[in-house]
Amino acid sequence: RFGLGKNGNPIYPEIFRRPATAAGSSVMAANLIKDGGIIHHPAGGTHHGLRDRASGFCYFNDPVLGIYALLDSGLDRVLYVDIDAHHGDGVQIAFAEDERVLTVSIHQEDLWPKTGAIDDIAGGMARNLPMPGGMHDDEMRFILFEYLIPLGLSVAPQAIVLQCGCDTLAEDPLSRQLLGNQSIWEVVGAMTRLAPRSLVLGGGGYSPYGVARCWSGVWATINGIEIPDVLPITAENILRVIKWAHSRGRQPASELFTTLADPWRGGAIRDEVRDRVKRLRGYGV
Repeated sequence: RFGLGKNGNPIYPEIFRRPATAAGSSVMAANLIKDGGIIHHPAGGTHHGLRDRASGFCYFNDPVLGIYALLDSGLDRVLYVDIDAHHGDGVQIAFAEDERVLTVSIHQEDLWPKTGAIDDIAGGMARNLPMPGGMHDDEMRFILFEYLIPLGLSVAPQAIVLQCGCDTLAEDPLSRQLLGNQSIWEVVGAMTRLAPRSLVLGGGGYSPYGVARCWSGVWATINGIEIPDVLPITAENILRVIKWAHSRGRQPASELFTTLADPWRGGAIRDEVRDRVKRLRGYGV
């Protein structure tokens, strides 16, 4: 009845404590930034959880609870941006037709839960950009400058909640996207400048090397910390002792141990990407 023990929701010892802590942390974070500021909460981002059941390894939906806390503090204009490889369905469902919250999801078009079609605007308060496999850094930059920034400037949100799942990285086993982490950092840096309050969450990510490097860079970005060309030996040692037994895992390239920033993984902007962004802009705000 509640989706436990099936459909990607395993039963494990911390089945309540872990997601409850993440959910409580998103609520706490929202309360801490009610007067302004940025909080990075990488254990958050469980965007599939539904009101009556677990979904997609998301037992509670902490982005929804964090947004409700922002609304309870008196805000009435929140922008939620989701760059996870999977559609942020639970957040969209929670705020469908709620004029206080605009949800935006950029996701791979053929991945579970296979929702979030470009014409799905959830009563006017959702925008969805399903992307074909093979999205690279230049295409993410194109989306940022041609859609996300103009949208943010138009909405002028009082708060931005950013779900930055990094399962779009090229080394991730669960998507077919080809991003490097620099374009994710670019999105974080740009979007957190568009509102006086930002809650930056984690999300999907199934290569532990990619997750550790990407979210460390997110932390550096929002704190204005320069990212070194080569990691200190203490950081390298942390990455080298990670054990990864995923069935789709593969031995990481040596530079994943010694650096934080990926090389820029660019390319030509495909016509279908241009067409989809143009079509999405047609829905306005």
